[in-house]
Amino acid sequence: MNFIVSTVLIALVTALACSLPGVFLVLRRLSLVAEGISHAVLPGLVAAFALSAALGGAGILPPALAPVLVILAPALIGLLLVFGVETLNRTGLLTSDASLGILFPALFSIGVILVSRRYAGVPLSEGSILMGDITFAALQQLRVGDLLLGPRALYRMGTILLLNVLFVLFFYKELKITTFDPLLAISLGISPAKIHYAFTALVAITIVGAFETVGAILVVALLTAPAAAAYLVSKTLPRMIFFSCLIAAAGALGGLWLAWLLDSTTSGTMAMVMGLIFLGTLATAPRRGLIGRWRLVRRQRLRFAEQVLVAHLIHHAQGERAAPACSEGGICLHLQWSRPFADRVVARALLQGTVRLDQGKLLPTERGRTFHRSFSYHDSPRSPGGEALP
Repeated sequence: MNFIVSTVLIALVTALACSLPGVFLVLRRLSLVAEGISHAVLPGLVAAFALSAALGGAGILPPALAPVLVILAPALIGLLLVFGVETLNRTGLLTSDASLGILFPALFSIGVILVSRRYAGVPLSEGSILMGDITFAALQQLRVGDLLLGPRALYRMGTILLLNVLFVLFFYKELKITTFDPLLAISLGISPAKIHYAFTALVAITIVGAFETVGAILVVALLTAPAAAAYLVSKTLPRMIFFSCLIAAAGALGGLWLAWLLDSTTSGTMAMVMGLIFLGTLATAPRRGLIGRWRLVRRQRLRFAEQVLVAHLIHHAQGERAAPACSEGGICLHLQWSRPFADRVVARALLQGTVRLDQGKLLPTERGRTFHRSFSYHDSPRSPGGEALP
């Protein structure tokens, strides 16, 4: 298989495999737990490498089962971390973030010490732990006899991607209910704890599988950034899953292209591109983006100001005194508005047809009176019976 094609496929499959569980990590607010698992699995990974080398050298462990051991042993350490955190939480002595902050640095430091001592010839280094290397992973070929079948990382992450897809398909209802309403899940006979531990095991397997390609630190970006960006532009869970996979694929391909252009590390550039996509989405998302929310607040402010203007004009009209137009300074003086803001409010009211201009004076229209009655009724205090109070 061509080296470039291999690199692209590994990056794409790794990003997709991480984006699926990342959706539920973000919705369950477990992104920090994923960060802890990505660090805590390191001693299990070192032990699995050493154990597989020892058992393989003694002829006890078949070579085909060595990759399975290398994935399952660290995943078990990740489960133990989550179990330890929840056990500490149940004592009520520590908060969840404190429990996680205590346990995962301790486990990670043990793994770093073992790697730094080159324990049992483990083929790991500090750099590969933190950042990984997709290009190096593309060179590690799967060999069956004299036949080369392609990069081992591609088969490993492809299997994990398939596992994630099957898990989401078969347990979609359980994941959805336990994510949004655990009490409803209990009433339906679904155990949130069992789903939580099964999902945590899936996340740990995904993190361990992505160790060689993106490392312990950058795998968290692949898990959370696409899902967080998808959350900002989605209204339903299926759409969020779709957009998360789409953003992950775009970030992987864009990161590879930019890494080639800048001659930089591929995994780091992929994570950076996904972070930039998230920042762009955060700024421009229609409903939850910063610009969209600013525009919404601005519209609401102008609408409220229009309500105040119409009420002011009606009050003056009832006293047979038409309020002078803002250009003459009357509205600015009475309502204590700045001239630019008053001009915007008057322009909006004229456009909406709630006021009219008659010989330099602003007057309320029938539509404006109806508009005033509607917001006056809704905003007025209510009696216990529900009728509007005077």
